[in-house]
Amino acid sequence: MNDQISIRIPSDAPIAKVVSIIRSIEPLPISEITSRIKNSEDLLSYRYTSTNGTKNILHCYSELTKIGISPSLFEHGRPTSIEFLNNLNKTYQEISDEIDAEIDSEDDIDE
Repeated sequence: MNDQISIRIPSDAPIAKVVSIIRSIEPLPISEITSRIKNSEDLLSYRYTSTNGTKNILHCYSELTKIGISPSLFEHGRPTSIEFLNNLNKTYQEISDEIDAEIDSEDDIDE
């Protein structure tokens, strides 16, 4: 099963603009980014449970749309929406906050 979230862009997207965005997120070689664009492959792909990966995909999506590129998002190999990934990110943040609060609570008890 494909347990990834990923982002793709149209193969006719302006490569130079995309390269600078992708490299600000992941240090991929220019040739690799170019190949992924031309072959309509995932530009970035992360495990579904990766909090940082979700944030990277959201950041990439935001930057690409700012320059007029319409990226496609995927979850478990199926198309998904930005709303879904925003909700996923929000859920991860809520879980992290709950864990932090629980740890703080335990630290207060130990003191």
